[in-house]
Amino acid sequence: MSLKTLYKAPDELMANSVKDLLEQDGIPAMIRSFQVPAYDGIARMMRPNWGEVLVSETDLDRARELLESFLARGSAACEDTDTGPDRDEGGCPGE
Repeated sequence: MSLKTLYKAPDELMANSVKDLLEQDGIPAMIRSFQVPAYDGIARMMRPNWGEVLVSETDLDRARELLESFLARGSAACEDTDTGPDRDEGGCPGE
């Protein structure tokens, strides 16, 4: 079984969210972290991503479809949020 990178995650939360999404749909997934705990963030300077989500090559196409749908829903939610002064910060990418 050959594993392929499906998604390069910006943080641990997104890596686990994508992995859970895939597994709920019956697609086994694995997370590979690029972090080295003893160096506390130094690995982050060398690689801009926290880690990656891997899936079997045979599941890659279906996993991509699920991921694209998931990320599109997140983008649509960010576009629909209130941008007024009472809105909580940090809910969407780039904030």
